[in-house]
Amino acid sequence: MFDMENNMDIRSSIRSRDLIKEDIPDALEVSREELGSDYLTENDFLGIINSDSAFCKAAIYKGRLAGFEMCRIFGPEQADGMLHLPDSPDKDHFLSKKKIGLFDSVAVRRDLQGLGIGTELESSCLREFTSRDVDIICAMAWKSVDGTINAKKVLERMGLTPHIEVPNYWNQMVDSPGGHDCPVCGRPCKCSAVLYYKDMK
Repeated sequence: MFDMENNMDIRSSIRSRDLIKEDIPDALEVSREELGSDYLTENDFLGIINSDSAFCKAAIYKGRLAGFEMCRIFGPEQADGMLHLPDSPDKDHFLSKKKIGLFDSVAVRRDLQGLGIGTELESSCLREFTSRDVDIICAMAWKSVDGTINAKKVLERMGLTPHIEVPNYWNQMVDSPGGHDCPVCGRPCKCSAVLYYKDMK
């Protein structure tokens, strides 16, 4: 557990950087607590380090990982496999883009939530997407069974807008018998996803 200090002191002490191998045990701990036991594996983190088509930013506080965000970059030929969107004008819009940037997975240590760590991670990823010249940025935001959209404020501050909602979305994102082991509603997950996006060009 982190010592809780003045919130402003914590914010000024947080830095974001690329995830490194030594961060993975802490990243897995945060992922299991916030995203569910079956959502990300060690291989998911290892595979993203030094990848040309993906990156992961880590927020560091007092020398330890406080949160992370995985992002992916892909073309229209991979859009179905990455986004799992139903047939819709929004899906057609993505298929018309050459380079898509996806805010894929973000999680912040529970005792440090609400301190701007998610905003710092999203901003760092946005700078990376901009430097890689993507045509559109997007996120499949988790909408809990209680109606809460986890990253709503952060995404909207960056100019992304909500489009379509996909029910029971997270069960198709894991390879687990019986569906996703959701930290909120259990297995199978009854939460949905809301597609947010912003055209960059």
